[in-house]
Amino acid sequence: MSWQMRHEGSPHATSGLTPNQVLEGVRDGIWGITDEVRGPKDVKWIPLESHPFFEDALAELEEPARHSDIEEHLDMNPLIDVALVLLIFFILTTSYEALRKVIEMPTASKKSPRFISRVDAESRYVMVKATTVEGGKVLFKVDGQEVEERFLEDAFRRAVAQGRKEMIIDAENVTWGTVTTIMDTGQSAEIRSFKMKVNRN
Repeated sequence: MSWQMRHEGSPHATSGLTPNQVLEGVRDGIWGITDEVRGPKDVKWIPLESHPFFEDALAELEEPARHSDIEEHLDMNPLIDVALVLLIFFILTTSYEALRKVIEMPTASKKSPRFISRVDAESRYVMVKATTVEGGKVLFKVDGQEVEERFLEDAFRRAVAQGRKEMIIDAENVTWGTVTTIMDTGQSAEIRSFKMKVNRN
């Protein structure tokens, strides 16, 4: 049985083909399913996809091709957007907390006096003084006693044990970072509130 194949609408045909050779040509990309075929008993040219002799064979050839075209694709853009939003949120939250510790001042109320007497201060408050000395070193004093920075928490805890859970900070020529360090250490020692001493000339 001799079959003929030609490209769709072409006047040139390839003769002397077997059905297997036709299918191999389709598999190898030589022929397309819209190209025309004519068998030994065919009167006219018929598109390969419409020829009843090749219908089942072409369906088997097309099935693997469909599976091979399927690609699993994970879109990372939404995940990246969420990660960036979370990163910005954490940066802003951290910055706000640091600023709040530094600039949060006690508000005046009718119940609390504007000025605190020395006797009241010594009985209720932990008095902390921070001063920058020669060489850029910061000198810390707790209740008038010089204390190294690494021992600040111990000194604060001793004061808390005596019932003093409020702090007055006297910061002179020091950075805000030093003030924040004092407040963080005080919070670790369970100091409840902080006040800044205002020096008046």
